[in-house]
Amino acid sequence: MNRPKKTPVRSPKWDAFHFRLPDSRDQLRLIELFKRSGARTKTEYIRARILDEHFRIVTVDKSREDFVRRLTEFTAALNKIGVLYNQAVRAINTYHSPKAAVVMLRKLEGYAADILRLQERVIALTESFRTIDR
Repeated sequence: MNRPKKTPVRSPKWDAFHFRLPDSRDQLRLIELFKRSGARTKTEYIRARILDEHFRIVTVDKSREDFVRRLTEFTAALNKIGVLYNQAVRAINTYHSPKAAVVMLRKLEGYAADILRLQERVIALTESFRTIDR
């Protein structure tokens, strides 16, 4: 009761196409273009190129990347100081003793000074980036 083996029927829509790039410079160029394209797979990139579909090329500017990273660090620091500032204000509003209020006000002054220093650094960073970007 052995059944004869069936040969798979190939559908023309699933035909595979293969190609070679024997020149190593062409291979490196293809890989570089694939990385810059933002495509998820090499197949997706090649299909878009062959069928003349639209695709994007992503370029990475190291100076802008550094600027964004540093600006993100400043934003995180400002957020942290802002949280501490809010905690100090809440403590002043809940504790009515004059001594505690004086201590908290000193902390608030320190936090406000930290915020101003960070904002000045952000402004300096932005101005330096503008001069570099031109």
